Amino acid sequence: MFVRQERAQELADELGVAGAAGAVSAPAVFPVDDRVAHRLSTLETPPEALAVFALPERPPLASLRDRAAAGLVVYADGIADPGNLGTLLRAAVAFGAAALAAAPGSADLYGPKTVRAGMGAVFGVPIWPELPLRELLEQLPGAEVYGLAAHGGTPIAEAVRRRPAVLLVGAERPGLSAEALACVTQLVTIPLTPAGSGAVESLNAGVAGAIALYEFSRRSAGVSDDPARRSPAPEEG
Repeated sequence: MFVRQERAQELADELGVAGAAGAVSAPAVFPVDDRVAHRLSTLETPPEALAVFALPERPPLASLRDRAAAGLVVYADGIADPGNLGTLLRAAVAFGAAALAAAPGSADLYGPKTVRAGMGAVFGVPIWPELPLRELLEQLPGAEVYGLAAHGGTPIAEAVRRRPAVLLVGAERPGLSAEALACVTQLVTIPLTPAGSGAVESLNAGVAGAIALYEFSRRSAGVSDDPARRSPAPEEG
């Protein structure tokens, strides 16, 4: 870890690093001045601390089958904006996705902007960068393939939920690719309110993917929209 000089000793103490700030230990904390911090960081205003981690090991592709049995696999179909991809990655971890893969040509899952947008989620779920969709689906024969579309699909709350399943999320402007659409077994849409749809045509990929993941997670947990089936509120007193 590289820490701005004014915080180095404080952070070293918090992490339990023995000896003076800068001692090589686990973790090793090195104080740096402003000039070095600007060289290390990709941001205009460097943060107080930067860290170097090894990239997570790419799991064997064959392990996808077992992972998909436990939860939804998310596939980023050509999402080129790293902010959107990082948001989708963060949502995948938050709502219990089993894995995330990205099509060739998508933003770099380990790029600085993606990692920042993901807020640490890059370490929270198995990841397959640059993976063609056909290779992913070869590992999941018979899987339900949900294609998230801005318009024309079944409202996502009404979609039939099956396992194993893959959720395809395309870029905001072009949507899903022709190859991805050809693999879809259920096209799903997040309905907008009448007032909202008059001013907003669609949601960006990160937000739409997060809503879809929440909906599937909610239904997997057995939450019902039927008021008659909800648990009664606790009595007061």
